[in-house]
Amino acid sequence: MRKYLPLLLFTCPPIMALDVTVQVENLKSDDGALVVQVYDSKDTWLSDNTVLSKRQALTAGDSKAGVTIPIQLEPGRYALSVYHDENNNEKLDANFIGIPKEPVGLSNDHRPKFGPPKYKKAEIEISDNQTVDIRLD
Repeated sequence: MRKYLPLLLFTCPPIMALDVTVQVENLKSDDGALVVQVYDSKDTWLSDNTVLSKRQALTAGDSKAGVTIPIQLEPGRYALSVYHDENNNEKLDANFIGIPKEPVGLSNDHRPKFGPPKYKKAEIEISDNQTVDIRLD
């Protein structure tokens, strides 16, 4: 069996990361940056414990054209959040009860009516190279 172990290690295909394009629309300005955060469980949802976090500076004209942010994810179920860090202070500004003061958007076009956003309602399946559209509010 030992002599076949190296063969087994080379015959198992690696899990391939998929190309995911996050298309962000409805920006109010070209100031600051956009931050994409990816979560894989309701236990870590909207915490600092992300699967992936990517920050992209905005440039002139981005608010009119929208912004495309490329990321890579392994196949699975995820929920994405995007916020517009307008003042470029590297955090999502919120009021004293935790409601965001800066524009935010979630995958699956989830917009909670009352209370915090729910992971299950923002959860999407990533099984192929794809585009995820997120509209900021």
